[in-house]
Amino acid sequence: MVYTAGKYNQLIKFYNVEKILPDRIAQIKKFAPDIESTRFTIATMFRLLISYVLPEIDKAIYIDGDTVVNLDIKELWQIELDDKVLGVVPHIPYVMSESELIRIFAMCRDKVVSPESVFNAGVLLMNLKKLRGEEKTIEEGQKFLFQHPHYGTADNDLLIYCFPAERNLQLPNKFNYIVKTARPRGESNVDNKIIHYAESPKGMHYGLDMDMSDSFNRLFFEYFFKTPFFSSKTFGNISEYVRQMYNEMKGTLMQLSAIMSGKQRIFVAPPENVEPLKKIFFIQDGEEIFQIDSTDWFEGLVRKMRDSLGKKIFFMLTFGAYPQIRFALMRLGFVEGRDFLNAEIFLSELHGLPLNSYPLIANM
Repeated sequence: MVYTAGKYNQLIKFYNVEKILPDRIAQIKKFAPDIESTRFTIATMFRLLISYVLPEIDKAIYIDGDTVVNLDIKELWQIELDDKVLGVVPHIPYVMSESELIRIFAMCRDKVVSPESVFNAGVLLMNLKKLRGEEKTIEEGQKFLFQHPHYGTADNDLLIYCFPAERNLQLPNKFNYIVKTARPRGESNVDNKIIHYAESPKGMHYGLDMDMSDSFNRLFFEYFFKTPFFSSKTFGNISEYVRQMYNEMKGTLMQLSAIMSGKQRIFVAPPENVEPLKKIFFIQDGEEIFQIDSTDWFEGLVRKMRDSLGKKIFFMLTFGAYPQIRFALMRLGFVEGRDFLNAEIFLSELHGLPLNSYPLIANM
């Protein structure tokens, strides 16, 4: 669903995208057939269709649902795009360094796109007039990602591929201020920003948790408590979530006991995490650590995993990159829980990891 507010917010229009644009939805599903089996749904691609849903509008702001707009949105709206397709907040220097992007982001590693072109699509200032003329570009992008599934097939990957840095207007960080990267830097000021609680599912870095001493969490709950979604049902969801968390923890321990029978551990991590890894997991002499320290590390990992099938289980400690790695490995036939695991699920607040309550919030 997409909705728009007319002049003075007196007119609200609702659009059912799947009904009014069935051909374009079918095209997306053709080029991203596995999208519903990942953490995404087809709805994440709807932002690509806004220019067709609103043919009479030449400019739009797209904002993800996991955000709090803590500024006057007019400030973003008044920015002129001129001949640029999108206004975006780039990853460099706000989210990660160029070397980190090259190591983690496959399209950068293979020089398909430049590190300067990478951005988070959770907040977009969109030139709809220009986008309507880019149908061929987007279709070619969909074809390319379909042929190279290890790069990802979601909207963010597609937009980065189709619209490199020179085609976009780079916006200040405050218009897409990502919590999970601000916290490690010791940043806590939430004023005059669009706060984005972007998540890395099952990863180490979380945008939202239940620590109320944290300014980002307080801001989120301050607004959440004012919405109709906060009700007596909320407390039931909290109770149910805690129960599920306890049962999942017990189940994980039982599963680990079973799958480790007769197998050796191999840990996969970037070089800077090797020493902490040894202490946390009590790694013994003779246990192997596969370091993510080259441009072709993924190909080397796949070869090692194929040589070790049934003999070893790979513990991935990749701090944010696990969802992409998991997707790529499963596409190659490896099985999560048999051939590899997300080692970050064993970390806790004792290791500097905050309590992740995102599934709780998502279910509220």
